[in-house]
Amino acid sequence: MLRALVLIFVLSTPLALADTPPPDEPVPTGAEAPFPGTPPPPAVDAPANEPAAPASEPDVSAPPAPPAAPAPAMPAGPNPADEQKQFDLYRRDLINLLALRAEADLLVAAAELAYPDTQDKKRPPALKTPALLKRAQKFGPDSPLVWWISTFLECPPKAATCTHEAAAKLQEVDADNVAAWLPALHAEKDATRARALIATMAQAHRFDDFWSPSVLAVYNALKILAVPPDVLAQGINTTAARLNFATSVGGGFMPNFQRLGEICTAADAQDTALVSDCVAIAHTLESGGTFRSQTVGFGLESSLLPAGTARDVARARQRAASWQKERFLQLSARFPREEYLAQIYVDHLQEQHNELATVIAFLRSQHVPTDPPAGWQPQDRSGEAPGSPLAPKPGH
Repeated sequence: MLRALVLIFVLSTPLALADTPPPDEPVPTGAEAPFPGTPPPPAVDAPANEPAAPASEPDVSAPPAPPAAPAPAMPAGPNPADEQKQFDLYRRDLINLLALRAEADLLVAAAELAYPDTQDKKRPPALKTPALLKRAQKFGPDSPLVWWISTFLECPPKAATCTHEAAAKLQEVDADNVAAWLPALHAEKDATRARALIATMAQAHRFDDFWSPSVLAVYNALKILAVPPDVLAQGINTTAARLNFATSVGGGFMPNFQRLGEICTAADAQDTALVSDCVAIAHTLESGGTFRSQTVGFGLESSLLPAGTARDVARARQRAASWQKERFLQLSARFPREEYLAQIYVDHLQEQHNELATVIAFLRSQHVPTDPPAGWQPQDRSGEAPGSPLAPKPGH
């Protein structure tokens, strides 16, 4: 298997898309949602300009240097088109096998993997995303994961119309989940109806953005095919390789918080009902889902809570969350070399309902405290990425 396939298995990270703040531009959803791409290889820093050699008098007595020998011919690198062909072959072999299954989560994984084939007329319709989603809906009619992924993939790209049937079904099967209302909020342009959705979301008792079940769906699907030897030759074990692939694909279907941020950060302080609803939603976001949703929740709280005890307590929780994430990143860096550690994380992922709960259980299993020591402060990463209007920095 060639380099493209190696990269997708090796370069990902089990951390959800939380380290990158929510983008300034709206994340496409529904008919415009792109297939969640895999992380590109890390950019190679351009070498710094070397300092100029100190000036010196030329040595006229020295004979001229002989001409440099021609560089040996280097073999041509792999053809990118061939690499893509090899990756598509692996991906489609997996889809072909998954399409025969009757488990809703495996069919969801197949639908996610098949999305790049949307415009490929050579692929049979039964092996494309719409048919695979329909089959998943048949075998998992009450599965929130099925309808969550359907909200992203139910309409072809650039579709002129989309009924958003999946969003309505998601609300029906998972009404007590704040995330279940986000697709409808994103699509709602009427201010009055959007405000009503905010009120409904404030009454929900939990937040689950389906990162964990989506990642697990792809992870379990990958067990059907062996990890290619070329991937393992990079020094990564089977469990970590599958986990990396699963997080790069299944972990890409993250909620869009843009509309929520627009409404809540623009709330008039005198509109106490709206502020109260937004704070309730923010608190739910910070206590469930992924590090990314938690970051959005903390940001909203920081922008809405007045100075005082409530804001100070929220900042203390944010400090503890930063500690947990840093400790987890340190441990997860060992996954490629220590398969037992990667497997422990996968086991917790199977048992817990979201990424945050998984990380806490994983840290405790490794005897890592989940509260920071006195005086500890998170590293300042404010200069690493532009801030997001959805998660204002503390103090704003």
